[in-house]
Amino acid sequence: MLPKENYTPFAIVGFILSTAIFVVFQIYLIREPARIIDDMEADRVAAVSAGRDLYEENCSSCHGVFGEGGIGPALNSRQFLQIASDKALFNLTITGVPGTTMPAWGQEFGGPFTNEEASQLVAFIRSWEATAQEIEEDVITPDPVRGATIFATTCFVCHGKNGQGTEITRALNDPSRLDDFDNAWYRSTISFGRPAKGMPTWGTVLSPQQLDDLTALIDAWRNGETVLTDIPLKTRLKSALFALRQFNITDALVHLNEGLSLADRNQAETIREVITLMEADKIVAAKNLLIVLLPPSEIGEELYVSYCAACHGTDGSGGLGTNLNDNLYIQSQEDAELLTFLLEGRSGTAMEGYKGLLMELQIEDIVAFLRTLQE
Repeated sequence: MLPKENYTPFAIVGFILSTAIFVVFQIYLIREPARIIDDMEADRVAAVSAGRDLYEENCSSCHGVFGEGGIGPALNSRQFLQIASDKALFNLTITGVPGTTMPAWGQEFGGPFTNEEASQLVAFIRSWEATAQEIEEDVITPDPVRGATIFATTCFVCHGKNGQGTEITRALNDPSRLDDFDNAWYRSTISFGRPAKGMPTWGTVLSPQQLDDLTALIDAWRNGETVLTDIPLKTRLKSALFALRQFNITDALVHLNEGLSLADRNQAETIREVITLMEADKIVAAKNLLIVLLPPSEIGEELYVSYCAACHGTDGSGGLGTNLNDNLYIQSQEDAELLTFLLEGRSGTAMEGYKGLLMELQIEDIVAFLRTLQE
């Protein structure tokens, strides 16, 4: 008969190991939240550091080195940071602000920033909140004319010229309909949108002042007033040319028809010829004729404001970038050489090339504008 085996030592060892595993696991559970917090804080610090570099290189010339404001509004403001969510800051960075000098910085909208870089920039701006100052902003009275200008460049696509509606939407500029809701409702609707009706959220794109201006426009329409836009002819022509280059015939026609009332006799005749060419599907000929009305330097100025002013100043007087007025380098280069420089950029500096971001024709227009700064 075989001797009876003794499993007690194995049981004791198993119990000790199980207890040890349990103890280690409990220690892990106790320490894990602190570890996660430490990792999150390390990630935040790294994002703030990267965002600081992005801000200094791209944003400080408009918003101030310390976010105190300048060409653009103050960002290091307690009032602003309390009402602006991280999502709103991110979206405003990515899409820009229509009707202002704030361009779109997100790559999907033609800018240089990835979504990660935009998030890093937001993290840096948010880091100001703990020590942000009380900055009294200028009180600007809502203006229906400014609202009409925003509407004519942003909202008319869905709601039609002057809010008269389209084939897919009812007229918005209808006093009897506008009486159904007050200004607060319309401002909230513009801000938060109506997704089920196809109305996007504009509160993350338009500034609070622009929302107020649009509400003032609606209030004027409710009172039966006619509000004219404050868009000059050259802006209409630039917008039409941009739309043509994107093969957006509908928007181009809207801008050209609006421009007719602002044009002199000769200009109006040329605009009508452009419209006739477009209707005949002769888009290239239409663009070539439209350019006759709009010097390349005018187009280049708009592109410069969107892509260059953040570093070089809206008037070319410099900031983070070089002063471009009476600039010896520009004066010493041929147009083709400046075109190559803008395409390739300058290695080792913040001056990145625009190859893949802008078309060569657009860069030629910027060069034409830079020539005007040498006068």
